[in-house]
Amino acid sequence: MNLRITYTTTPEGERKASIPDDASTFVLDFIRETAAKTPDEIAATVQDGHDAVIRNLAGLSDAQARFKPSPGDWSVLETMAHIVTVKRIMAALSTSLGSGKLPPGFGPQFEEERAQDGVTAVRFDTIAGARDAADAAHRDLLAFIAGVDSADTTLTFRHFFFGAMNARQWACFQYIHDGDHAPQILRIRQSAGFPVT
Repeated sequence: MNLRITYTTTPEGERKASIPDDASTFVLDFIRETAAKTPDEIAATVQDGHDAVIRNLAGLSDAQARFKPSPGDWSVLETMAHIVTVKRIMAALSTSLGSGKLPPGFGPQFEEERAQDGVTAVRFDTIAGARDAADAAHRDLLAFIAGVDSADTTLTFRHFFFGAMNARQWACFQYIHDGDHAPQILRIRQSAGFPVT
């Protein structure tokens, strides 16, 4: 998946993301259609996204996972730190919205781009640690999805690109996020100077 997200810097030095209209329409249609499916179908879709991330870690050493193609790029470990952070947020946000409330401390300030884009709240030293944390967060989201038919869908929280989404829709969005970052791992592995071991 390639959402073709690009970044510009404002005169004030703030980094702003943009996404082509067709990519945004694809995501919104996907979320709407997937959220209407059964819990088992939603879980299978989210599992596919997770599997793509984990598959792209296969055979990586810790030294390779720390490699950065250039000083401003993320390493695989840093990419996984972001992926795991978002997986944890998706599980907590979906579960809270599904019970009719926002997670503690969540408010309008977290609906802004600067609070969502690239958010990372964990650090990994080993690829095994990153994989285990991703699997654990994924299991938490699957636990919510298993009971999604009883979830409240009236309360929403806004994504800075894709607008207001309810608990069921946020759970489906995890597939999009994994699909955006799984190829990033491959690009790092294919970049010039990537360590042999």
